[in-house]
Amino acid sequence: MNYELSFIISSNLPETEHPQVQEEILGYLKNSKATVTKEPYLLGRKKLAYPIKKQKHGFYVFLEFATENSDGLRDIDTKLKHNNSLLRHLIIKKDANIKTKPIRSLEEKPDLKPARPADRRPIKPAPRPVKLEPTTKVESVPEKKIDLDDIDKKLDELLEKEPKVD
Repeated sequence: MNYELSFIISSNLPETEHPQVQEEILGYLKNSKATVTKEPYLLGRKKLAYPIKKQKHGFYVFLEFATENSDGLRDIDTKLKHNNSLLRHLIIKKDANIKTKPIRSLEEKPDLKPARPADRRPIKPAPRPVKLEPTTKVESVPEKKIDLDDIDKKLDELLEKEPKVD
């Protein structure tokens, strides 16, 4: 199985010691009978999305390896967890069917083609609110005034009647 290992080296560690850390991690892989398929690629010092162990920067390193031993993979993961010079690490299983492009150097510019005008859809303006004015006026229905005395009389009549029991 093919795997990709990415890890972040602490910015507190001097850059002169980074090759030693990489060699130590390659030693972990050799001890677990894994073969390195792509050599470590140092992405450089990057700002972290959030502070990790009170640090705002770290050195990103990527490498690929292959191993058939899942127990060896657990050992690698455990050793990486206990390595104090690393802030974070991640082991990803790679699909054998997917072909990856080699990592470009940071100096290379991506090949961007401008979009043709035919590919662009026209932007429609937002609809404006429509003010509706009534065409016919509705006349108000005159309200019937009810006298309180009439209501009292009707209530008394209803209460005097005895309810029918079935």
